[in-house]
Parts: sequence; structure tokens; C-alpha cells
Amino acid sequence: MTKDSAPAKWEYREHTRVKHIVLEKYLVAWIPILGKWYPRICYLDGFAGRGEYRDETSGEVVAFGSPIIALRVANSLLERCEEKNREPYFGQFRCVAVEKDADNFKNLRDVLQREKENIAFRNRIQVKPENQEFATVAGKVLEETEAEIMPIFSFIDPFGFGGVPFKTVNNILSNPKTEVFFNFMVSAIARFIEHPQLGETLTELFGTEEWKNVIRLPDREKALIELYRKQLHDVAGVRYGWHFRVCESERLRTLYYLVHATNNFKGHSIMKGIMFNQSALGSFAYLGPADVSERSQMRLFDIDDIGQLKEYLLQKFAGQTLTYDQVQESA
Repeated sequence: MTKDSAPAKWEYREHTRVKHIVLEKYLVAWIPILGKWYPRICYLDGFAGRGEYRDETSGEVVAFGSPIIALRVANSLLERCEEKNREPYFGQFRCVAVEKDADNFKNLRDVLQREKENIAFRNRIQVKPENQEFATVAGKVLEETEAEIMPIFSFIDPFGFGGVPFKTVNNILSNPKTEVFFNFMVSAIARFIEHPQLGETLTELFGTEEWKNVIRLPDREKALIELYRKQLHDVAGVRYGWHFRVCESERLRTLYYLVHATNNFKGHSIMKGIMFNQSALGSFAYLGPADVSERSQMRLFDIDDIGQLKEYLLQKFAGQTLTYDQVQESA
């Protein structure tokens, strides 16, 4: 199996850029909202990687990884407050960057050290790199925050599907102010689902052996993502979940789904809006090479029938007086 630090895994492709755009836009919204109510907020990066992407030929940095994105968002929000003479959006922002691979971690630590020089508000922004298993660090973070209700946004972005026990995800989501944004590698799961040595890993990932029922289904990918979402709702008790399909950059084939899980309707609504705006014609997907053509076309049935929507709402909420937000949440 190819190591996580292999150069081939660190080529910055379009599907990775799209993933980072969704993450960045959501953090821009999430940090001020939660920072307003809680003295400390935490960003937990489960598979932080190398911290940067470099061009193999020139060696130049072409993009930064998720922990750097998070730190820069937090710093830029405070800069905005200072420019407009406002109260800071948050008291303290804590970034825990977890990376198990030794080579990746060394690079990540060096990048984070350099990045500290660009953080003007180091008194409010803290970063802690961890060279351990994600599940181990997640457990520690939850223990440390047990005494206080600290909102946690956990970005879980593995290269494969090992090392992300559903039990750990469930524990993270046990904090009512916690959200998970998970890269669900459905293509790899569907490809290796019949491998006899991966049974325990898959049971750990889903928190159930129900994945075995998917093997004979014609559309494995759809069944797998629905099973994971079912586990989030039924076992972890998640109220709101949404997913965004991401295809390979070179062809129209699903690579993974970005799954957002939260118990907060406002967070769900914001993430759903970001995913919609990042989609080709509201498909909640990045469609690889077909994305540009899909974005440029308007088909006859792309626009929903407002009459049908009106009829549906009148039937569902007959005799009730509700606000717009209440209708959104119930619909």
C-alpha cells in the first residue's frame, strides 16, 4: 500500500481545491457564530497531512493544507475586527492538527512553525500538532473539553477509510456543540469491500456489520453513503446531515463524498448553501471534467415548479402559523 507521504498523494488536484473551498467558506461562518457565545472554540483536523502542496518540478508551494487554511481564516477574521474597530469574533481559537505518518508530520510541523510568523494574533490563536492516531487524539480532546462546553469542528480527511472508527465519530458528536465534516472515501470502500482482510476495518468504520448487505447491490456507492448517514442519524443521534459528491478531476466518476453532520439547524443551512453554490447547477456535486459544461447549461427542468412547492407547503403546514426558519427546519 502506498504511504500517505508518497508524492503522488500530494499533487494538488481540482477536486482537492473544491474540498478546501467548502471547508474555508464554512469556517468563515462557523468561527464567528460559535465564538460569539463561547470563550474557546476548537478546530480538530483528523488527518492534517503535510500542511502544503508543492509543484514537483519547481518545488514551489501551490496550495496550503487544511490546518493552515483554518489558522489563516481565524487570523483574517480578527484582522477584520481590528480594521473595523469591533470586538473580536472569538476569545480563543484552538487548532489541533493530527497526523500519524512520520514524514508528513515532520513537514507539517515545519510548515506550522513558519506559519506562526504570519499569525498576528498569536495570543488568541493556538495550534498543537499531534503525531498520533486520530482516534487517540480525539479522545484526549474530548476529555480536556469535558469540563467546559467547547464547540468542536472536526475535519476528518483520510486518504483511505482506515483509522476512522465510527465509535470515535459518535463520541465526538456526543458534544451537542460539535460538528463533523468527513471525507467519506466511497470509491475505495466500494472497490475493496469484498477483500477478506478488510472486514474488521469496515465494521469499525460503519459501527455495524450491515455493510456486508451492500456487496450484492447494483449501486454500491449509493448504498454505502446511505448506510453511513443512517448510522449518523440512528446511532450518533445527528439531527442534520448533508453530503456533497466529489468526482475525480480527470473523469466523471465518484471519488468521495463530503459528509457534514451537525445538531444545529443554522450550521446545516449554512453548509448546505455553501455546497449548493459550489455545485454544478445545484447538483450538490463537483463533477470533474463535466463540471464546466454543466455549469454553463440551463435545461428545461432545472427550475422547480413553484406551484408544486406551494401545494406541498399548504398541505404539510395546514392550520399552522410558522416563521420562515421554522418552515425550513421542518420541511
